[in-house]
Amino acid sequence: MSEYHYIFMRPGLPREQLIHDVSTACGIELKPTQAEFVDRAGNMGYAAVEVEFSHEYEDDHGMPFERYDSLLTVRDFDMNLGRQEAAARRIFESLSALGRYDLILVRDLQELLASSGPQPG
Repeated sequence: MSEYHYIFMRPGLPREQLIHDVSTACGIELKPTQAEFVDRAGNMGYAAVEVEFSHEYEDDHGMPFERYDSLLTVRDFDMNLGRQEAAARRIFESLSALGRYDLILVRDLQELLASSGPQPG
């Protein structure tokens, strides 16, 4: 089984703002897909980025997945986990810097790597 990096995000609305912010953070345009669970996706050249506007993950390993509306998955095509994590961290930091989202970055739904919340303001 492959190991992926996930960024859980809230709020997931308005969706247009979320997709704009994620596209900017990734440096690519995320496009609608016909995939069953993936709503928008893009190709970073070495990794796929996929956004789901909702998810079915329940709280697990002390991580409150149910609090989050949307989910972003980073999948490196060559399964280069170091490069995949670096990309996920860059995207996470870009989204966090906006101060609009409550975020958690997790590895393989097992390990919390980072969290960030909206800035008061």
